[in-house]
Amino acid sequence: MKVKFVASPIMNLAESMKKEATEFFNAHGIALEESQDPEALIVLSGGSEEIAKDFLKPGVILIPFGTANGLAASLEIQSYALEQGFNVPLVSELSDNYVKWLSVFENLKQQKAGLIGKPSSWLIKSGDYTILNQLQIPYMEIPLEELNSLLQEEESLADEIWDKASSSSIEKEEVLKGTKVYTALQKIIDKYQLTAFALRCFDMAVQLKITGCLSLSLFNTKKIPAACEGDVESLVTMMIANQLMGTPGFMINLARKNHPEYTFAHCTIALDLVDSYSLTTHFETGYNVGINGQLHEGVYTAFRMGKDKKYKYFVGETVEKPHVENMCRTQITLRLKQNPFKRSIGNHMVLVPGDWSKELALLEEFGWQLI
Repeated sequence: MKVKFVASPIMNLAESMKKEATEFFNAHGIALEESQDPEALIVLSGGSEEIAKDFLKPGVILIPFGTANGLAASLEIQSYALEQGFNVPLVSELSDNYVKWLSVFENLKQQKAGLIGKPSSWLIKSGDYTILNQLQIPYMEIPLEELNSLLQEEESLADEIWDKASSSSIEKEEVLKGTKVYTALQKIIDKYQLTAFALRCFDMAVQLKITGCLSLSLFNTKKIPAACEGDVESLVTMMIANQLMGTPGFMINLARKNHPEYTFAHCTIALDLVDSYSLTTHFETGYNVGINGQLHEGVYTAFRMGKDKKYKYFVGETVEKPHVENMCRTQITLRLKQNPFKRSIGNHMVLVPGDWSKELALLEEFGWQLI
């Protein structure tokens, strides 16, 4: 993280405090790089306000460190910035959750996302690359044709998937065909050293009659975030789920609303998020292979990160409902206290087990706007 340490010129402990701060962040996996164009100002003491003024810009984070009135100075610096017409977030305490977010944002800069095929044409908002650039996530575009040239069946993988399924409405031969996409994706990941990817999967389904659902399920199970439809913002959200929550995310569509019950669905899910799964077809195309997963009962959090530091989240508890055939295959119904869709952030959300509202609420202190 690019930082500027600021302290009063008469603070005789400034160097030792600077060393202490560096060691603290290093211990949490955050390497500090001193810069004249910082992402964060580490405010070590009172009397540093005038120095800090020269480094203020929209979005720079104020991080007071220690007990030498750095927090009080940060309040003065933030109020000055507001009067100048821009907001600078203030991290008011270095608790585990605050530091974890700083670590997540830094780790994102060390990832490498692959965009395999352009985002699907209907993602008129969600396919925007802006969030990748704003969060400084390295990425590369890979033509879908390169993936298609690498398709190869893997019989042992098909056997494993088939044997572990609770049931199947498709033939085993269809599962074997589905493994072609997995082997091709693995070659792409190895070749370009990708840590996450988004796939324009519908084109493959229509042209080759092979879906990406099984492959995306397997990579998400391996903790390699994999998003459907080339959805860039959902991919970033899934990357954050892996790092912040330590779990793969389930990329979902809102399929039915009858407040307070909301049903979400998609045709692929990480297998470690379900108690069991059956093999079926992909909903829209009817081709192989869709995953019908039975999710655990309990509390879930859905969230979505967007460009320009906008985000949304909500928490709900599962409600048992019969499976609907005319819907994406893996389905979950949540009871929500309020309707979270009065303002939308995109057609997909990412679902994770547990209540993560406390951690996600902290994003507002990093300058993110809750939609």
